[in-house]
Amino acid sequence: MSISKETCRFLGIAAIWFAVCCASSFAQPSFDVEPYLGKAPTAPTDVSGLPGRGPRTLDVTGVFSVDTTSREQARQFYNSVYSASANIPINSTANTSNCVPGTNSTAFQNAVLRRVNWFRAMSGMPAAVTLNSAEGAKDQTAAVIMAANTNLMHVGIPSTWRCFDVNGTNAAANSNLALGSDGPDAVTGYIWDYGTNNFEVGHRRWVLYPQTQVMGTGDDPAEGIYLSANALWVFDGNYGGPRPATTFPFVSWPPPGYVPYTVVFPRWSFGFRNADFSAATVTMLSGGNPIDVTLETITNGYGENTLVWYPSALDPKQYATLFPFNGSDTTYSVTLDDVNVAGVTTNFSYNVTLFDPNVRGPDYAATMVTGTNRPSANYGNPYTCSPSPNPNVTGYEWLSAKATNGNLVDTATNGLANFTISPSPPIYSIITNSPVSAGNCFHLTHTNRASNPVPQLLQFKQVFVPATNASLTFQSLLGYSGTGEIARVQASINNGANWTDLYAQAGNNTAGETSFTSHTLSLSNYAGQMTLLRFDYDVLAGGSYYPQSVNTVGWCLQRIVVTNAVQLVNLATNVTASTNFNFTPTQTGSNVLAACGVLFTQFPLEFGPVRLLTAVSTPPPTLVTLNPPFIAAGHAQLGFTIIQGTATVFKLLQAGQIAGLWTTNTGATLTTNTPGSSYQFAIPSPAVTTFYRIQAH
Repeated sequence: MSISKETCRFLGIAAIWFAVCCASSFAQPSFDVEPYLGKAPTAPTDVSGLPGRGPRTLDVTGVFSVDTTSREQARQFYNSVYSASANIPINSTANTSNCVPGTNSTAFQNAVLRRVNWFRAMSGMPAAVTLNSAEGAKDQTAAVIMAANTNLMHVGIPSTWRCFDVNGTNAAANSNLALGSDGPDAVTGYIWDYGTNNFEVGHRRWVLYPQTQVMGTGDDPAEGIYLSANALWVFDGNYGGPRPATTFPFVSWPPPGYVPYTVVFPRWSFGFRNADFSAATVTMLSGGNPIDVTLETITNGYGENTLVWYPSALDPKQYATLFPFNGSDTTYSVTLDDVNVAGVTTNFSYNVTLFDPNVRGPDYAATMVTGTNRPSANYGNPYTCSPSPNPNVTGYEWLSAKATNGNLVDTATNGLANFTISPSPPIYSIITNSPVSAGNCFHLTHTNRASNPVPQLLQFKQVFVPATNASLTFQSLLGYSGTGEIARVQASINNGANWTDLYAQAGNNTAGETSFTSHTLSLSNYAGQMTLLRFDYDVLAGGSYYPQSVNTVGWCLQRIVVTNAVQLVNLATNVTASTNFNFTPTQTGSNVLAACGVLFTQFPLEFGPVRLLTAVSTPPPTLVTLNPPFIAAGHAQLGFTIIQGTATVFKLLQAGQIAGLWTTNTGATLTTNTPGSSYQFAIPSPAVTTFYRIQAH
């Protein structure tokens, strides 16, 4: 099965024609082309020439690990690691029309690998897969071949195909293939495994195959009439080798435990090495209520032997079919009976809980900052943050900034002073005349994107800290818009890794609104947190959209107002190995300080509530901590460390009672361990109980 190149070419030309030629009084929607997956590659018969087999020890920790029985661990793993593989520029030199495979950015390739290892860690598989550059180069050629021919084929590719190349055909036989998506999105598509051809979820089974240590990736971005494509090399020399230790004895998707609803798809699967599922049955419950399921035809030869099923009410063959989720944590109980494992009839039971990763659960623990509210400018002021309960946190990131008034009014007469636009509109101005009244408006539309429209994002440049009464007010007019277009207002508290809708309005293939409507959105849920805000004119795959640039098409915004919020400027970050941090304000006035944990040395979690500080000009008091005393050579050793301020004179005071008279011990000997930091007094061991303290100035 293939997508017609003529169809793709027609869609591309239609989109451009409408964008350039349509009059303002007439508009028609176009339609997006959904990604396509062919059959997965079948198991290799000879792995002797494949890389990857070697002395490396596989274990369940690998690069990534996660405890899916913890909702917060699963939520943080998704928000920080999965999201970090999205929106990475491909910076490709590939040229499909001229059959040039080219190369892609290292960051993009690493994003593909990160997405693979994320899914493997969630399923309990070793998540330490690496990329092989030689396989990747061949996959790059394979991706160009598939894109150039608007078709997918693993073996038997005819030499008459455009861009035919032996290296590319070799890669196709060893790789998952996707058309209409590339990079990390293609990896998610392989786990999804939708479509008529993929009832055995072979792509998923290869991505999650326990023994795999080495993969390759090739990605060809969309170009004119040509769709994007991915080839993911999934076979290495470890195929059929010893099975490594895994979290679970089976390979399932979704796995047991907490799973973000965004990566749960209609087809569910359960694999067990060499198991016989011919007599197996599946029982699926939600809230104690049974769910009718349909078993797919059992097909071995893709990873481990696997049983696949789906709720009978869903159609897994359709790209538009999503697994239902009502916004609340939902647990599904799964039981497989009569599975034959090595001649023994075996039953399996586990629970899967779908959750919204934008919603914090009861096990969420904010990273709180403690320390003085009045730090001294130009001095180091000690602060500490609460430790994260996540065992994969390897350090802490600290953010400091100046705080200023964040209230603003934008009437679209000042250019993009307060906003960034992404991606930049290719043929129209983001600021245009209002379609129904005097004045200007910000205009978002999906023009000139051929058959691959993308969301148009108008994001505030400012980082806000809302008060409890903060709000965002704007005037909105949604004109001609298709069923695949949605006007959204969104907020993010983790630096844009995830966005939550504050407002959404869907298109309906009509001329839409004829006047502006005022909206006021409360920001109280984000009080005290660093918050990003944006307007997102979104586009859904498979839906209709209007590609024109006239101001009656798309979404127009005017008079945008933010009230009762603080704006952060001069943001700076520092990473520490511990929960301690010395903050040095460079000037007096309002400042903020916040902290968050860092997963696996490179993935920051969301910051905890900001600590509002007022830096002052007075020097900080000197604070010292006493080390545990000890006896050596008949003398009591009293060590201490300066943790704040500076001092050059130290006295050892003593008393017989804590509440008694304190006097200076003039016989004490002071030793400097570290100048300006660590010191030690030595005194003859006292004959009676004595209390001591250090005076520093």
